[in-house]
Amino acid sequence: MRTTARVVSVEGKLATVETRRVSACEGCHKQEGGCSVCTLMGSSDRAMLTRAENAIGAKVGDRVTVESATGKVLLYAVLVFLVPLVTCLIGFLISAALTVSNGYRLLGAVVGFVAWFPFLRLLSVRLQRRHPDAVITEILSDEAQLRDNESTID
Repeated sequence: MRTTARVVSVEGKLATVETRRVSACEGCHKQEGGCSVCTLMGSSDRAMLTRAENAIGAKVGDRVTVESATGKVLLYAVLVFLVPLVTCLIGFLISAALTVSNGYRLLGAVVGFVAWFPFLRLLSVRLQRRHPDAVITEILSDEAQLRDNESTID
């Protein structure tokens, strides 16, 4: 996966870059933010901060190209979106095997769904301590930066 970002801080060989959630927000009827997807992702602001390997020496304020392995992005999407649905189903099936009450089946499904999130939080904290998955591959020229800024204004 490849995206354009702006470097907001540099610490040695690591940089924090700000990316925009353009693909998730392009078709949104609430262009000013505040939709449910943005809320689910943690903010109504379309900006996201990411740590990236900075082997090419980008400086604060530079527009850069950031790449990450598509497989890792898909894995994280599965962990965030698919696994909670699977744990919800497992909770439902376990409670359905134990009781005939629809209320308890619903409770089992909710418990199964919610039970995944503490594990996801622990995994997230552990992954943040690791080497970043994103890599800065290119510092965009002033001309490319100007072209990029014009495309975000349109």
